[in-house]
Amino acid sequence: MKIYKLIVSLFLAFSLTISVTGCGSNASSVSAKTNDEVGSDNPDEFTIRIGVNSLDNNFLLKILDNHTGFLKDKGINLETTEFSAGINTIDAITTDTVDIGLFATYAGVNRIGNTLSDSKLRAFAMIDKSSNYKLYANPDTVTKPEDLVGHIGVSQAGVVFEYYYGELFNQYGIDPKDVTITNVGSVQEALALAANGGGDAYWTGSANYGKFEEKGWKPVIGIDDLGIYMYTFLVADESYLQAHQHEVAKYLQASEEGFKYIDENLDEFAEWVTADTGLDKEIFKAEWNSRRHYYSFEQEAYDDLVKIKNWCYENGRFDTNYKIEEYINTDALAEAFPDRVDWKATE
Repeated sequence: MKIYKLIVSLFLAFSLTISVTGCGSNASSVSAKTNDEVGSDNPDEFTIRIGVNSLDNNFLLKILDNHTGFLKDKGINLETTEFSAGINTIDAITTDTVDIGLFATYAGVNRIGNTLSDSKLRAFAMIDKSSNYKLYANPDTVTKPEDLVGHIGVSQAGVVFEYYYGELFNQYGIDPKDVTITNVGSVQEALALAANGGGDAYWTGSANYGKFEEKGWKPVIGIDDLGIYMYTFLVADESYLQAHQHEVAKYLQASEEGFKYIDENLDEFAEWVTADTGLDKEIFKAEWNSRRHYYSFEQEAYDDLVKIKNWCYENGRFDTNYKIEEYINTDALAEAFPDRVDWKATE
């Protein structure tokens, strides 16, 4: 992966999952294969291609590997391609550009619901649960949720912000028709609208609070106030998970060893992040310490997928309801961490 100098605002994607910033397309066309298949002397080596957002866990593992050979020493060749949002990594899976991607709950269930006839996507591990998203707004026009009526809410098509607005409207009795929603492609575009008066409100993660405050915007409400979280999952095609279950399990185990290394060497690693991305190391350290760095699939993760899937169906995001358990495959996770798989289908 080519790591570009990134402005601090790109850190939004680290909060997600799900959802938002910078773009790249430098993935190899080689699928994840054992080296028996590609002619290596070591049959235990393999390549794995992952779609990442700026500074998400897999992005950071690539930085670690570039500086230490941490994964290479374990026989894992990690190839990463950076995308502007998790939903874009799903597109890359369907075109065989990457093997593994990620989605926030809303984006994943919405995409599956709109591609039921041919979707083979499977969520296989939860990587994050976050409540640090707030609706920032221009205080001259919006100081409380009800003020959104007659104003412009900035969002991104197909991502979890649509659900946040929907829950906000529902809980505060706002008719969606009374709020104009303008979609942008990145947090940078949202910041531009904040600067020129082209929008009145936007959902953003903690790493970007300061950027909106620089534009004079202030927080109005957080998703924690609405009683919701952002869950983020790793996802792959079913055929890939069946063919490469052992490799995926090995990667998950190696990843957690990498996270432990980062924890134990955080100051040094933060300097590498700063050198490679331009992000201030103290900001990175604060964000790292505020997040979880392990894989699991608990009942609450399944329940949230069901909850949002039902919300999407009931609100016309897709025409046919479906069972979310048919789009989950935790076999690789169970192989890597048998005690981390704790969910049962309830529909």
